[in-house]
Amino acid sequence: MTTISFAQEALTHWHQAVAMSTGGKLFTTHGCSWAWQPARARLVLLFPAHAQEAGLRPGLAEGTRLGARRVEAWVNSGAPSGPLESAGFSDTSQISWHAGELRPRAEAWEGRVRLGTEIPEAKGADARELQVANLWRDPVAAGLSAGHPALRRIEQATARTMEGDLVGRAFAQQAFGGQLAIHGLAVSPSLRRHGVGSALLNGLARGMVNPLGLDEDTEIELIAAATPGSAPFFEANGMRLLGRGRHLLLR
Repeated sequence: MTTISFAQEALTHWHQAVAMSTGGKLFTTHGCSWAWQPARARLVLLFPAHAQEAGLRPGLAEGTRLGARRVEAWVNSGAPSGPLESAGFSDTSQISWHAGELRPRAEAWEGRVRLGTEIPEAKGADARELQVANLWRDPVAAGLSAGHPALRRIEQATARTMEGDLVGRAFAQQAFGGQLAIHGLAVSPSLRRHGVGSALLNGLARGMVNPLGLDEDTEIELIAAATPGSAPFFEANGMRLLGRGRHLLLR
């Protein structure tokens, strides 16, 4: 059964993969686990159970040394956050954890969904982060030990109109229980509520599950961290609310 703890682990593995695929690093400081993502000059603190000044201070100092322009923290809603708030962290949009079996699309979107990392339109940090979908294919170059959870399979899907215009993208990473953790789903504002997002979910699910013997009734469970604006979308695609978490930003 998918739990909030399981969903938190899936998000942790994603942030670790993004860090290592873009030339960053992972480090710990007295009970605090950090992921440095240089493509966006972002330092991420990942679900500390009991964050204390002894762990926060050296971690933030390392972030300053690395040139972090953004420092954020993901925290379980039940974990104490007093030391984080004292260090200058405050809440951003509330996060809700969703999980469930992917619901078949009611109507097919008239476009194409493809897996792969060839996106000529991608620039800057977006282009660099595409490498996260190649991390699991080259574990030696990743600089991680064999079996590290960040090396679980990741795929990226794009949605294009029949004319070839890029209108959406999303990533999925395999979780330990066979679920697919969805990350970075984005759709052009002009085409939201037209089925593009659902097409991306279905494209990723069908592309990452062995197609032999797979029919439309096959159950595929997804996990996602939703913002208030995206929660209705995930619910409409068959995912239920697991609970809520906290996403903090260093001001």
